[in-house]
Amino acid sequence: MEHEGIHQLVLTPLADRSWRLCDRNVVRGDAASLVAYVELLDTGTYEAVWVSLGLGAARYESLDAVFLAAMELLDHPCGTRSFKPAPIPHRPPARS
Repeated sequence: MEHEGIHQLVLTPLADRSWRLCDRNVVRGDAASLVAYVELLDTGTYEAVWVSLGLGAARYESLDAVFLAAMELLDHPCGTRSFKPAPIPHRPPARS
């Protein structure tokens, strides 16, 4: 698979069927370098728990699909994150 920018991502094994997906463009000790935890499920699909992006979990058919999703999410983080909630209007205190 050839995809520009994919070289910034690295899979580090945690166990036989689980990995940590990290972004090498972030300082190694920085928690933001952890992009996702990836696990190969019994169904043959891969589950990615998106840590630094705060998007929950998603399933993919291959590790290539996980890498492509990670690149897309890293390239467009504003569109994937929650928006700031609308402020709640306040009333002035009641007069006695």
